[in-house]
Amino acid sequence: MFKKRFVPLAIAMALGISGCNSDSSSEEGGGGVVDTNVLDYVDPFIGTAASGHTFPGAVVPQGMVQLSPDTTLDGWDSASGYHDGSDYEKGTIIDKDITVYGFSHTHLSGTGVTDLGDILILPYTSEDNAEQNTFDKDSEQASAGYYKVVLNDSQIEAQLSASTRVGYHKYSFPEGSERKIKLDIGHTLKANGGESIVNDIEVVDAYTVRGFRESGSWVKNHKIFFYAKFSAPIAEAFTRNQDGEQRPLVNGEVQSDTDIAAYLDFGSESSEAVEIRVGLSPVDWQGAEANLAAEVPDFDLAKVKSDAEAAWTKELSVIEVKGGSDVEKTNFYTGLYHSQIAPIVFEDVDGRYRDLLGNIHEGNGLTNYSIYSMWDTFRAVHPLQTIIYPQRAQDFANDLIRKQQDTGILPKWEAHSSYTGTMIGYPSVAIIADAIVKGMDVDPNTALLAAAESSTYHPEDFPHIPDSTLESVMPGQYSHYEEHEYIPSTSWNSVSYALEMSYYDWTIAQIAIAAGNTAAYEKYIDRSTWSENHWDPVEKYFVPVDESGTKLAEFDPHTVDHFWYTEGNAWQWQWTLMQDLDRLTELMGGTEGLNQKLNDLFVAEPNEGELQDMTGYIGQYVHGNEPSHHVIYLYNRTNEAWKAQEFLDQVYKDFYHNGPDGLIGNEDVGQMSAWYIMSAMGFYQISPGDPTYTIGRPIFDEVIINLPDGEFKVTAENNGPNNLYVKEVTINGKTLDKFNTFKHSEIYAGGELHFVMTAERPKI
Repeated sequence: MFKKRFVPLAIAMALGISGCNSDSSSEEGGGGVVDTNVLDYVDPFIGTAASGHTFPGAVVPQGMVQLSPDTTLDGWDSASGYHDGSDYEKGTIIDKDITVYGFSHTHLSGTGVTDLGDILILPYTSEDNAEQNTFDKDSEQASAGYYKVVLNDSQIEAQLSASTRVGYHKYSFPEGSERKIKLDIGHTLKANGGESIVNDIEVVDAYTVRGFRESGSWVKNHKIFFYAKFSAPIAEAFTRNQDGEQRPLVNGEVQSDTDIAAYLDFGSESSEAVEIRVGLSPVDWQGAEANLAAEVPDFDLAKVKSDAEAAWTKELSVIEVKGGSDVEKTNFYTGLYHSQIAPIVFEDVDGRYRDLLGNIHEGNGLTNYSIYSMWDTFRAVHPLQTIIYPQRAQDFANDLIRKQQDTGILPKWEAHSSYTGTMIGYPSVAIIADAIVKGMDVDPNTALLAAAESSTYHPEDFPHIPDSTLESVMPGQYSHYEEHEYIPSTSWNSVSYALEMSYYDWTIAQIAIAAGNTAAYEKYIDRSTWSENHWDPVEKYFVPVDESGTKLAEFDPHTVDHFWYTEGNAWQWQWTLMQDLDRLTELMGGTEGLNQKLNDLFVAEPNEGELQDMTGYIGQYVHGNEPSHHVIYLYNRTNEAWKAQEFLDQVYKDFYHNGPDGLIGNEDVGQMSAWYIMSAMGFYQISPGDPTYTIGRPIFDEVIINLPDGEFKVTAENNGPNNLYVKEVTINGKTLDKFNTFKHSEIYAGGELHFVMTAERPKI
């Protein structure tokens, strides 16, 4: 369990708070009340077990530094570097002697792939604990912006905090013990045969070490620079490479190797803690030094910690909830915390950044961000930002466009200025389109150019991007798709590609409308229908087809083969016509047909255990993976809309809770949490690019969203755990339409979405 904590006086002073709360303004989100108790409901350990793949370490909102312990280095459970190996469902608890390799500065939150783990630091007292140590869970604490643990084999107390670009360490050694620090430059959280390529390290003076690391793994051509200041003088230093070769490390000498670690001795004469400030930069050493000087110029853990807590307090107070249980509030605010970790700031304090080709650019006033898990996050993370932090949502869209201008192609799963090419289609366009249709300051003409260039190309058009990253950008027979308007089954993930590209093309058509480009609109609105060439009107599924466009005889909707469908099967992918829900209803056999297909989905035999990414089954609904996230809300288009409220209630109770295994699937850089946040407030956006929300089952009696110029409220009259059905609902005093929807423009200061709840299931 995370330790119950109270907001210190330093935070209240930093925010100008008198008593419990006060007014606070934000350039991005709303003003209104800053709730100093909100951090009591953030538990960074949620999602660290099972397949949640989150990390518990110190980070600030959108922080480049995520300073966290690495307890596992390879395999499915190593994605964030930390994994709670207990099986809580079976009661198999591992709480003693958990291996820890050290504390590194960069991590991925909730992904299905392992990487990063840059610049690892491990305090030690002797050679016996110089490479790894252990800890017990009862000595571990985590809260927003802070982490603490005691290492068993040396009894060193480790405390961590962070600013945006700086990691702060404090290591308290037992009295009389040797005070030593391992600084591992070659440390890598391995993925896909990843490797450390180049490591440079130099002792600048008795208190300062700087270095550089380049690695190649899932994140390709990854470069990170660091500048570290120590609170005590280094008495002795040497390096050791992967072959065990040891060399003295003398001031002013740069040592290089493919894999290298420095071992620093601070002596045993003093019992004072060793504190370390580590600035990171994606650009150069000078940038790392400047970042350190700008953000954490002094040794003062209490200030760094209180500043981090103040940042999170302000960040999370953009939404206030009333009612609900403490469990639900913890799910909610921990989810909001997870949803605001990334995209991360990935530039120096002077605005310099490295683009996807490795070129360095001067700042131009637009923040360079990284960690865009867009196949996941276009669905709820980015739509949530358009509501609570519209300026940030606008900046994300413009940042994506600028990345295309830098490289010629919109990024797909961009990580630390690397085009990984992971997942399918070109989901950047959905994020950009959603910002545009919601009235944000994004130029539709430059957006249309970026979208068109990224949707109608062949890999050979981009020789500057490594071929390995383009293998999954488009199926090998892209020309066949353009000519015949379907993708043959010989192409990897053919059905999913066809479905997603049709949706993305529809979002490009929305950009074209904003740009006033009729020709582009007609082109992309036509392309948005091509996936229907995979529709089987008899079995009513989107199916794989051969070179002639004929359905494969061996098709089975239950088959999870990871070839025709991305992380799923035909059951989950039959709903991916988000661009035209009327047409989806028609294909399913009208309102009754859609209703029956949904009913069939939730009672079908599940495929549990067949694929790690597929978790959280209700029949063939798979909540642990993103293609299912909008499906429950389709009941609002049937005569049994109340079933949406029933299934949402089931998902809330079964798939989200306060334990380390409290997320049913990969967090996926905030998507699993953003779904919960949106849904718990009582509404969800099925189709980003269409500024329309549909209602669900609100958890709280009142939700206040602090907009830039006031408050928008969601109220639920007669709410409670047993009153899960919506009896009436209005937006700003107006009854919703027949599909229970309302527009983004109806969320405004002084507005209100009002529910009247009941325990009685509506009569059909």
